[in-house]
Amino acid sequence: MVVAVLLTTLTAPRDGAPDAKPVQVEPAQPDAPPIVANDAQEPEEVIVTGSPTDPGVAPTLEYMQQTYDARGKGGCLYRRGDYEEAFPYLLAAAKRGFKMAQARVSFLYERGLGTPRDTEAAVGWLAVAATGTTHPSIRYAYRDVWDRIPEEYLPRLEQVADEYRSKYGSRRHRVNCDLSATAGTHMKMLTCRFQDEGTHADYSFLVDALAAPGAPAPTAAIPLDAIPMPRTPEAKSKGC
Repeated sequence: MVVAVLLTTLTAPRDGAPDAKPVQVEPAQPDAPPIVANDAQEPEEVIVTGSPTDPGVAPTLEYMQQTYDARGKGGCLYRRGDYEEAFPYLLAAAKRGFKMAQARVSFLYERGLGTPRDTEAAVGWLAVAATGTTHPSIRYAYRDVWDRIPEEYLPRLEQVADEYRSKYGSRRHRVNCDLSATAGTHMKMLTCRFQDEGTHADYSFLVDALAAPGAPAPTAAIPLDAIPMPRTPEAKSKGC
């Protein structure tokens, strides 16, 4: 999977920053939106409206499904260049710990695409996206941006980064992220999903079958696709 998420210019700081002049950073590459090859799509759904989950409580099935759908729809619209329409969907998934959505929201805030330009939000979202298990390109982008920030702005932006990590980190929202090679290639794919998916699987058919009179003992492993599960980021659909 190819990921190109680079912030190239930081705008002026908010009120109270040490200097009112814009912070200029040399661009690292030509101005082009990041692209994620072979990224998954999700069926259309409503934007997530539920309250953030408690770290100690498993989220509901509806909460997880709405998050997956918002992430997928936002990603699809983003790849089409419909940034304004994509932004609220990506933001919903980003607030629940999904790293690719966080990196994309960072880019949109930095460029002012689909949302007003916001330097602190751009740095904050990229910081949390680069924390923990993430795609190397996201981590490289964050380090590259951080290395080019003038020293006088670092204390405030360090505070912003810590706030975003604390509030929107994957662990805070019971999300696990894995980095693995795409089948048949050496390209890495970042996959994030809720750790509590399995608690919502429907095992009733299996229990009923095993409890039936004269039911034989199982002799083989149950195939994974035999158990209904929530749609995950790998589910495919046409369009957005």
